Amino acid sequence: MAFLAAGLVIGENYVFHILILICIWSAVIAGWDLLIGYAGVFNYAQLVFFAVGAYGSAMLSVSGGLPALAAIPLAAGIGGLFGALIAIPSARLKGEYVALFTFAVHLALPSILQQTRGLGTGGSTGILGLPPISLFGQTFYAIDKQAWFLMALIVAVICIYLIYFVVLRSRFGLALLAMRDAPAFSEALGVNGRRYQIAAFAISAAITAFAGAFYAHYTAVVTPRILGTEFFLMAMVMLAIGGMGRFPGALLGVCVVVIGNEVLRSFDSYRLVALGLIVIGSVIFLPDGLGGFLSGRMKKRASSADPT
Repeated sequence: MAFLAAGLVIGENYVFHILILICIWSAVIAGWDLLIGYAGVFNYAQLVFFAVGAYGSAMLSVSGGLPALAAIPLAAGIGGLFGALIAIPSARLKGEYVALFTFAVHLALPSILQQTRGLGTGGSTGILGLPPISLFGQTFYAIDKQAWFLMALIVAVICIYLIYFVVLRSRFGLALLAMRDAPAFSEALGVNGRRYQIAAFAISAAITAFAGAFYAHYTAVVTPRILGTEFFLMAMVMLAIGGMGRFPGALLGVCVVVIGNEVLRSFDSYRLVALGLIVIGSVIFLPDGLGGFLSGRMKKRASSADPT
């Protein structure tokens, strides 16, 4: 509601653009938080799922001729299948080996995209001219920031609700928490860790791919740059500042980093240095992130208000 009020009151295209990025990144980081924060799986291929969704929707719409409203959910499904494929070998690994394997996938994908121009990926130049979203007979071009903001807000709310209020509050979510906190005990209770990990990967990948497909149609272009170091570091900073597995910490981290990145954009090369210093400061003074800080404050207030 705060985003909706801020966007509609200010009403400037630049502000709408920032809010759109916040909404898209919120869906991505929520999906990543499901794996790292709540399932305890150190997956570093989250932007791979984002790229799969973006490229999948771009190829379906540009080469396949599908409208954006059909291409985006199909790309999300492709992302979910790709996530399951990544999860199958990952489920046989533990801890840092999962991180190394998934990060290797992240490093390999840009080269694969550049070498498969003949398959429709566009090579180094990517895919240009993605069609905008058409809804109820009206076409929404990128210049119509207010309409895109409302659509992005709906996408973010749906993704966040599905992860934090449906998946994590179900028996499936309880199983993920048990796997994270007491893997041996959860296995003794009959929790199939491998099956749950694959399912968590698929859910996280599908939601992230959906956000990537939406982003691709918003920008009307998709290139291997979305797998670049800057995007990956920004996503890591969002989680580090917000706090993993501490709702709504990850979402607060998104707001801080996206807005901070725009504020620091005029400093050019010093921007990433400043973000790095922010991360160092948050690790030292807020080891559990903004989410942990807020939950700690709420517990203190609850304990002080308790007359017993």
